[in-house]
Amino acid sequence: DEMAVQMSDEFNTEHEDQDEFAPVMMALRDSSSMSMYLDLVNGAIGLISIIFIFALSVILWNTGLIGGIRRYGEVGLRLAVGESKGHIYRSMILESLSIGFVGSVVGTVIGLAFAYWVQVKGIDISHMLKDSTMIMPGVFRTRITSVSYYIGFIPGLLSTAFGMMLAGIGIYKRQTANLFKELQA
Repeated sequence: DEMAVQMSDEFNTEHEDQDEFAPVMMALRDSSSMSMYLDLVNGAIGLISIIFIFALSVILWNTGLIGGIRRYGEVGLRLAVGESKGHIYRSMILESLSIGFVGSVVGTVIGLAFAYWVQVKGIDISHMLKDSTMIMPGVFRTRITSVSYYIGFIPGLLSTAFGMMLAGIGIYKRQTANLFKELQA
């Protein structure tokens, strides 16, 4: 917005000394009702992003939960060799944080590499718009911002840890005899 206002101000000051029919440039936000529309679109984009991030967090949380539940036999074995439940719980959380960190780093690097490629090359859909009356660009591009570096990293790190914490609570509350029994299975 600031760049558009600055550009329109520069253009208008350059052409203001001409006659009354001189061209006038306006920023899109200054056009009639467009500021409300742009705010609505920005809000919708934010809402869609929050829903998408929440959905992915739930999926990763579920993955951590299932991973923890499947480890009942391992917990039984560790209890059999004399480890305390608290130590097992803490080590499983630390392990899930480590896995979440590595996975988030790798996922962020791959995601940013793909986003950079789309930023440079773009996705050309102009062949689909030949007979269209809609005004939209024929090439879509991404833009990597500072938010791009952590928007997927934080949910990937925390959701796996929360899933393991929830599964660990289930393990922690189970009777030691049941965990030993599951070790035999």
